[in-house]
Amino acid sequence: MKIGVLIGSITGNTEHLGNQIIKKLQDLDGTLKFDTLMINQEMNKMNTTEQYEYPNYDAYVVGTYTDFLSIPILVRQYFEKMPPTHIKNKLVLTFSTHGFTTGHTGQALQQLLISMGAKPISHIVTKYPDNYVHLPFILPLYLKKVQKNSDPEFDSKCIQFVNTLKSGKFPEITTKYNSKNVSKDVQRQKKQVKDHFIVQDSCVGCGTCVENCPSAIISLKDGKAVFTEQDKCVGCYACFQKCPVNAVVDEKKTLVNKLQYKYDNSYIVEKPKSNFMFKAIIFVTFMMLTVMLLK
Repeated sequence: MKIGVLIGSITGNTEHLGNQIIKKLQDLDGTLKFDTLMINQEMNKMNTTEQYEYPNYDAYVVGTYTDFLSIPILVRQYFEKMPPTHIKNKLVLTFSTHGFTTGHTGQALQQLLISMGAKPISHIVTKYPDNYVHLPFILPLYLKKVQKNSDPEFDSKCIQFVNTLKSGKFPEITTKYNSKNVSKDVQRQKKQVKDHFIVQDSCVGCGTCVENCPSAIISLKDGKAVFTEQDKCVGCYACFQKCPVNAVVDEKKTLVNKLQYKYDNSYIVEKPKSNFMFKAIIFVTFMMLTVMLLK
């Protein structure tokens, strides 16, 4: 049986959790085969290939990061364009990562899949270091240790997925997520896609941003990256996070002094130390962002 692992990950947090889930599932059933696809790169192929074909699998593991309390635009777009026949009546194990708060990412993702006829069985959620680029303080301050597999039901949810695959008996899945919130999520997220990006002279023309832009609005011209049709930008910040020479910044250049984030194993520990001051700063920052969103 072949499992499609579809992951929305820009900084590596969600990709890491996806790899942990794959390892656990392989330990539980060595006959399972996995094919991992990064959603932002698949979206790029979709927008640059005339006849893009969605891969078809026996079952799915689907993961995403949390973007403004919900699933990011690029993940939503990927599944909205997927032929329903590819995932209808297929078993799905979902998972998500988050920084300060989970929001309702898990419920929104499962609701989206249910609307396509899929059978999401359970959801794994794990906290990682917050890496929102516009936090009003420098990166090292909030790269604090987080607990390994913070979902206490990580093992049991993986076991349930494997056992259900073997039995073929899918339980009735319901979600308490209010579908009316979908339009609110999209409107709020699109409102935040306000950064227009520019490429500084330090660009080396490696093409990393070109390959990772889900909207395919970056191209190489005369050996330098160039942005086009920025109204199609989904605000994933892959161009900023993945540029090896920090050449991509916003027009206002607020990202010039921001450090990129990339997942590192040292961020995960068995049990993190308590840090009251750090939590207080994060809480104040979250409240500031909430006020900004409500404006």
